[in-house]
Amino acid sequence: MRMEASNENRHLSQELQGMTGENVMLCDLCQKCTLVCPTAYAMGMKPHELMGSIQRGELEEIYWSGAIWLCISCEACNTCCPKGINVLRLIEGLREMAQRFDYYNPEAATASMHRIFLNLVERWGKACLLPLIVWTHLTMLAPFKDIELMSPLLLKRRIKLIPRKQQGAKKLRQILSRIQALEREEGTKRE
Repeated sequence: MRMEASNENRHLSQELQGMTGENVMLCDLCQKCTLVCPTAYAMGMKPHELMGSIQRGELEEIYWSGAIWLCISCEACNTCCPKGINVLRLIEGLREMAQRFDYYNPEAATASMHRIFLNLVERWGKACLLPLIVWTHLTMLAPFKDIELMSPLLLKRRIKLIPRKQQGAKKLRQILSRIQALEREEGTKRE
């Protein structure tokens, strides 16, 4: 049951196709992507529903569902799609759009975790567990809800209190800065 593109919903699918090279309008909503998705049970919007929402141009519903942040990039959806659509690439495109428009679902803590993770990698050259845990909990609605789980990890020295910078952290920052500059250039070209 493929969606017919109307003028209103064509904009979102065209923008995503321009970003990702994927034509979401080819999707016939067969639900195979949902059947193989390991995180579909936790998503507010299943992968096939996400595809339908893109086809209908329901960008706000997509962001409020938080589904794009729960995808673990396993590519199971890509391997089973009978139309050969790269669903992961579309989800990554939606994530980029969410960041570009600074549109985050306050209920979806994973969006915050993505940003925190990238900030830590940029600063230290790797993901540092203790700052990731602390920053993530501080930005959530229920800070330190699971803090009692951290003390055994600290006592057994599974988490380092002070992270050590990785070799090449400066080079990584330069690469990330260049990527951000290219993204800004690309954003101004679209506008």
